Amino acid sequence: MGRLTLLLFLMTKLTYGFTLNNNIGAAFDKEEVSINVAAHTCANLGITNDELLSLAEEAGELFWNRVHTSSLILKRGALVSVATAFQTGKACTNAPASSCDINSALVVSSDILISCNTEPTNFSNSPSVLGVTVPNNFSGRTINGALILVNDNGSNSFQGLGRQEKVAVLAHEIGHAVGLGHSSLDKNLMYFQSVATRETLGWDDVDGITYLYPVEQPLSGCGTIELQDQGPEKGLLTLIFGLLLALAIGRTWQKSGRAWSTPARNC
Repeated sequence: MGRLTLLLFLMTKLTYGFTLNNNIGAAFDKEEVSINVAAHTCANLGITNDELLSLAEEAGELFWNRVHTSSLILKRGALVSVATAFQTGKACTNAPASSCDINSALVVSSDILISCNTEPTNFSNSPSVLGVTVPNNFSGRTINGALILVNDNGSNSFQGLGRQEKVAVLAHEIGHAVGLGHSSLDKNLMYFQSVATRETLGWDDVDGITYLYPVEQPLSGCGTIELQDQGPEKGLLTLIFGLLLALAIGRTWQKSGRAWSTPARNC
């Protein structure tokens, strides 16, 4: 199997600056991706499988499904029966390591599977590592299936988190599952470290998910706008409104440090 960068969600002071979790820009080739949860009992997470599935659904809705420039829609899946290896096995046969030799026994057939896991080496033998994610089923540049393992060892840090932080942790891991890497900026969900008050995405998150899952433009050719005779008063109001709107947009992009440009088209 291929080698992938192993992405751990750490509660440490190290930072990363990755945008994608692979070097080929891999992503799911469908707009709707289901999030499923393994049906085996999680002894140390402090929540049931149904609650874990509900948290994952909320993570998708609260964060990734709100990006209007992305076509990706994350859906609530189901509790599914899987092999015991998903609960006890290594995600990568060479773990712990900076890259991953995928364990064929834990390959996810389709979509995203979340499973609690008790193998300490998946989490660098540390209770502070909340989860590990491996997109582990590929066809070329297409992700067919991705695995999220949540640390279910005793004294794990996940069980002590508040509900909102648990949702954000799962949203972060889901970001890895759909192809994103870490951000070096703490304002982003894909920042390596858990933030208790995280409720929105940052610019890196939005840019990354839009890059992997762009919204197709509704028109394939050049469109036209026809202005009807509005009279001098309405025409002046339209002009003033247009100038104010352009000024507002310009200031917004200037503050964010971004440049907005469109390619020239011959119509």
